[in-house]
Amino acid sequence: MNTLTRRAALAALAAAAATPALANHPGENLDARMMEMEQYFQIIDAAAPPFALQDADGKPVSLSDFDDKIVVLNFIYASCPDVCPLQSEKIAAIQASINDGPMKDRVQFISITTDPVNDTPEILRDYADLHGFDTSNWVILTKTPDQPDDATRRLARNYGLEFTMTAESSAMVHGAVTHVIDTGGRLAGKFHGMAFSNVNLILYVSELISNGQHRQRESGWWDRVSGIFQ
Repeated sequence: MNTLTRRAALAALAAAAATPALANHPGENLDARMMEMEQYFQIIDAAAPPFALQDADGKPVSLSDFDDKIVVLNFIYASCPDVCPLQSEKIAAIQASINDGPMKDRVQFISITTDPVNDTPEILRDYADLHGFDTSNWVILTKTPDQPDDATRRLARNYGLEFTMTAESSAMVHGAVTHVIDTGGRLAGKFHGMAFSNVNLILYVSELISNGQHRQRESGWWDRVSGIFQ
């Protein structure tokens, strides 16, 4: 993130912090207050659908592996012609902001392909470079050899995504949703589409971490949040 982008993000956070909705630590009111700030945010508060998949190298990866972290999750497929690459680049930018500060070790980013037959290990390995992900806390997952070809599409439907197959190209059309999973596997909320504010998602993740650590949002709040952009 360059200096101008950091300054713009900090200015946005300063404006948010100045509003009555964020004047105090939100605590149990975090979801309601995020609804006031972000029109594309949806409260969920339910157990996240579990999964046991594998990465591009065949290493088993389960959602439960990250019970002690905040998980930012999305579904993609590599040949997607429109929304998937745009969503991936947006999430990569959010990851870069988070990884630039103290929250990096508390947040895991996960992308899951809904086209495991065509998304080969080589394609999956290249995905991070193509879209700017940092593999230190991001992984892309696919089905395991013993799972059916539609296993990850079924999983995506469990997360609320629906698919439409186009007659012309057999492409899978689905919405762009960024899921935020709290520690312990609780699906906390969803950010829909591409128009949501990056800063709002970063702030939401920061507050989930703060709530989990039973911190007070007083004089140290601004230092903790602004630190991710320094």
